[in-house]
Order: sequence, then C-alpha cells, then structure tokens
Amino acid sequence: MAGVWSRVCGFACLVSVLNGCGRETVVADTVCDDVAPGDLVVTEVHANPDGSDGEGEYIEVFNATGGLLALDGLMLAASRADGASPKAHRFIGASIEGRDYFVVGNAPVDSMPAHVDYSYGKTLGSLRNSDGVVSIRCGEMLIDQMSYERTVDGRALELDGRLAPDHELNDEAGHWCATPEGVNEVSANNFGTPGATNSPCEVLRLEGMCLEGGSSRAIQAPVPGEVQITEWMANPEGADADFEWVEARFDAEADLNGFQLGPAPDALKAVVDQEDCFPVDAGTRVVFGASPAAAPRVDAELEFSLGNSGERSIVAGVEGAVLDRADYDGTVEGIAWQIDPSGAVCLARPQDEYLDDNFGTPGSANPICPPVLGPGMCFDSGVPRDIVSPDADDASITEWMANPSSVGNREGEWVEIRFAAAVDLNGLLLSDLTSSATEIASEHCLRVSAGAHVIFARNANPLENGGIEGVDADLFLSLNNSDEAITLSIDGQVLDSVAYERSMAGVATQVDELGNVCGAVQAYGEGDLGTPGSANPRCF
Repeated sequence: MAGVWSRVCGFACLVSVLNGCGRETVVADTVCDDVAPGDLVVTEVHANPDGSDGEGEYIEVFNATGGLLALDGLMLAASRADGASPKAHRFIGASIEGRDYFVVGNAPVDSMPAHVDYSYGKTLGSLRNSDGVVSIRCGEMLIDQMSYERTVDGRALELDGRLAPDHELNDEAGHWCATPEGVNEVSANNFGTPGATNSPCEVLRLEGMCLEGGSSRAIQAPVPGEVQITEWMANPEGADADFEWVEARFDAEADLNGFQLGPAPDALKAVVDQEDCFPVDAGTRVVFGASPAAAPRVDAELEFSLGNSGERSIVAGVEGAVLDRADYDGTVEGIAWQIDPSGAVCLARPQDEYLDDNFGTPGSANPICPPVLGPGMCFDSGVPRDIVSPDADDASITEWMANPSSVGNREGEWVEIRFAAAVDLNGLLLSDLTSSATEIASEHCLRVSAGAHVIFARNANPLENGGIEGVDADLFLSLNNSDEAITLSIDGQVLDSVAYERSMAGVATQVDELGNVCGAVQAYGEGDLGTPGSANPRCF
C-alpha cells in the first residue's frame, strides 16, 4: 500500500509510520535482512517530460548485487531537496535481477510503455522539475538517495555512463547530466536510456598518443560495457608478491595504454607505461600478474596488491572513470575467484590446476559456477527450487511399532506417516518425550506423492528389521513400550502428535481413516502385526 504525506511532514514520516502526519498510514514492518545500503542505486530520473508531465515520468533503479532482490515492502519516495512535501510508494510484487536495471513510472498499469517495468501510479504525484530528491528506504534504513537542482525539458537526468552504478558516486551532482544529443527517443520528444547503460556525460577523449609501426596514433580507450573483470587470484599458494593476478575480458578492440586497475576508484594505477601501442582484440582475456611467474601467461603487470581477508574490491578504469568493479569478501588459499558467463561468482574448480596447488583458469574462459542453494531450497535434478513443506492438514502419524517381537527393539521399531498432499520430506522432525529427534536433512528434494505412506525405521535392512520393505528414512528415536508421545513437526510447527500408555508385543498401533486407534491385525514380514507402508484397515 502506498502512503501520501502532507506538505508539512518531513522525511521522518517515512520512517515513523507517519504518526498521524499524512493522510494514509503505512505499517513499517518491512524485514531488511536481505537488503543493505547501496544494494540499489538510483541511476536515472525523468522528471520533466516534454509537454505535460502526465504519464511520462520514470525512475531507473540498478541492482548492484549479484543476486535477485525482492522489492516488496521497500519504499520509493520523492520530495523537495529540504525534505518537505514528501510522497512515497511501497513496492508490491516487484523484484530485480542481479546487475540489472528496473524502471518504474507513473503510467497506469494497463497502459505502461515498453520501457517501464512497474507502475507506481499517482502515489508520487508529479516529480519536481527542480530542487528534488528521490530515495529508496527499507523501514528506517536508507538504501540510496539522489538529489538534483534542475532538469531539462524532454531529457532524463542520467548518472554518468562512464561510472559503474554506485550509491556513493550518485551523491555527487557532477556525476549527473541531462541525456546528451544523439540518444534515441524514448517517446516523442523525450530522450533517455531507461533499462540500459547510461550515456557518458561527456565524450571521453584521451589526449595521449601511442606508436604503431613507427607512426603515432590516438590511443583507443575502452568505454563502459567493453571491459569486465572476470577472475582474480588474491591468495595464491606461494608468495603473494609473485603469484597474484587479475584477469579482465575486453569485449571490443582497445589499447591497454592508459588502462588502470586498483583497489578503489580513487586508487587506480596505469598497467602499461610505454610509448608503443598495446592493442588487444575483442574477446581477449588479459592477465595482469604480480610477476611473470604468476600464471602460465602474463600479459601486463599488476601494479597493486590484492587483499586476502575482509571486504575487498578490484576496479578497472581509464583516467579515473570506472569501467568495471568486482567485489569479494575473503579468500581461500590457492583458489581463484571467478565470474561465470551468467555473472555468478564462485571459487575455481579443483580440476583446474594451473600451477602447483593453485587453481583457476587465467587467460581462458571460466566454467559455469555450480548452483547454490539458498535458505529453504533443495536440488531437484540438480536445479535449486523452494522446498514444498507440508501443512498441518497434509501429514499425520498413522502407525507405529514400539514393541516388536520378531526382532529386537533396536532393529524392529518404526513409525509410519501418511501425506495427503505432494510435499518434500526435507526438514521434517520426529521427536519423543525425551527430546530425542529424527530430522530429515538433505540437499536433494525428497519428494513424496499425495497419499504416500512413509516409513521411518530404526533399521532399513528387511533381513534385520522384521521384514519391512522400502524404508524411506532412518528413525533415531527409541520408542518406549509405555507412556510415550511421538510428535511430527517442521520449523517449530507441530503437524501431528500421538500418545500411548502401553503397547502390545509384536503388535503395531494403527490410526484408521476415521481417527480411531487400535492394534494391528495383519501380519507382515516375519510375523509381527502391522501394515507398514500401506493403508490401515478400519478399526473395530
């Protein structure tokens, strides 16, 4: 639900649940564990469309992380530069892929133009043409904010396209400009780059020249989008000063003359200092090494030391303008960090040894990173997906053998659970009065179909457990013969629980489809009574 604030209410209203300050109340119950300041960056604002502002305004947001970010509950706000007259919109049902742009606008949902991904409708009113602020918040936490003094009719305000989107860089007014000439129209008489890399605020022209074939020519510098840092070895096996390296891929023809690398935008150093041109072809992976021995092939010198621990960065640029940036947190000795073709970041594979006890692919294409399980997920045929957990109505304890006679208790005890819906067993917990527990933990999705009778047994071998075939999971509980309770739960939620005062030797206790409890009458395996893995007969 979007909130609208009165003119006299400042930005404190955005983070104090309004306290009666505005006309609508927004409950500030957003959970901010998955988002941090700088994860989202405002990169473009079109506040002054040609003619009537109408429905042509938009705001572009960039996801600076490598993963999907859900926007639900985050607040997009606009106000005067002094914080007066704030208005806000709370996102619902929106998310941004990692390293991608997301464009929100004021056009109605049923008539959004192709360049707008999400409509905030009329909740922000008309964006100010001058003296304005746009911000993104999660509860009381400011994710990003940009301000502007003026706009140009028909042209969006863009964060300098020579810069990698960054929540600190966009604080500086000098890093913003109106969309320059030569950019295609977004709509009639309106210019911008919504959903795409921004325009350079001024054409990057290097004064320097280099020598090629005895003649001088202008250095061909790479521009944003043409260089990507793809791999780095920050903690090699051996001396860091000799074996560190960084790999960068150039997607267009360029010269390394004037190309810079460093640990931060304000600490860039040129990697090539020579008069001769140092050209690289499109598609080339250039390896910058601490010494010629750093990798099987080293193309140019690495002029700074990579950090082994804590949050670190590697920045590529030209004349201080950032072309690309890679961030990492910590290292593993002898294993390089890699960025795969999809943009995922992972450690190099153990089969990719390029020097003794050093692993990576310097100078070669990186393999696909293995899939990573997030919280509450499992692998389904090698593909991560959300675990489908049962609700209370989906699972019930239907039978148990606490006192077998054909074999000992350690071998012959078992519990049967019936599932009324197709679910995953991952995370299920069986416990008893002694707080002993059996939890099903697996990276792989343990799917059961609707109507399945699942057997938890102390011993899965039918030659030792009394003849039970098809045991589904291990049972680590030792069931008492009397005065016992069995509880089935998941994530602290009780799904079902049964209790009994006594048990008959060699006879399982059954719960029929009407909820009646009785002793089993059908023999299984070596002669004990019960129907493990099958529907129970009616109790009489």
